[in-house]
Amino acid sequence: MAGLQTEGTKFSLRIIPNAMLSIGQWVKTEIAIENEYIHYQDVSKVIGREEMEEWIFAMFRLLAGAYKSEQNILFERAGIAIDLYPYCKDGMEASRQERRENDCIMAIRLLMRSKDKKRLLGGVYSLLFHREQIAQFAQDLRAEFDEVFVHLIHGRGKYHFVGVSPLGYHGCNYWYLDESKTVQKGEYVWVKMGRHDTEQMVFVDSVRCFNEENAPYDPETVKRILRRASAQETQEKK
Repeated sequence: MAGLQTEGTKFSLRIIPNAMLSIGQWVKTEIAIENEYIHYQDVSKVIGREEMEEWIFAMFRLLAGAYKSEQNILFERAGIAIDLYPYCKDGMEASRQERRENDCIMAIRLLMRSKDKKRLLGGVYSLLFHREQIAQFAQDLRAEFDEVFVHLIHGRGKYHFVGVSPLGYHGCNYWYLDESKTVQKGEYVWVKMGRHDTEQMVFVDSVRCFNEENAPYDPETVKRILRRASAQETQEKK
């Protein structure tokens, strides 16, 4: 179970295996808020698998300093809105390195509903969490998601995509095409990353196969892996 706690209130989110895993398009979740005054629990299956994974990616990207400005995620059917706030200096844009080294915030706003889903209970409940809390929550949620869905999401297709993270970070899953179709999860590769297309060595978080219609990016225009890191380069960076 992925959980966050702040000022005496605990927010938790658990991913529950579906009875028919082959369906796999929706994530069955148990969401709970607990404190001295509230004991709220809601089990539902209204968040899409891709939506949930995008939230997970977004948390890791926030921690890695990828975002210059506020990012918003809305799970409308679940009544959940998430706002991700990167570090900034007195209202001014910080550098990527500063965003990686300083605090960031995730705000979760939740509509609490009655068990029959027909009534709202006390309007919107809001919680704020900081870098260390976000990091642990993202790791726990990623582990639960993978345990339930990893056998479904790798797919089959002619295009071999890898999700990568900058060195020192995992879970960001920036997608690149591997034309060799040989790179494996856990390896290091060289890519061009960022708006200046800087060549850098990155960690491979995941590997997926897609066809053109379901690929995360157009296979004709998406960035390619340049090459595998050598054994010496890998050893130096570990």
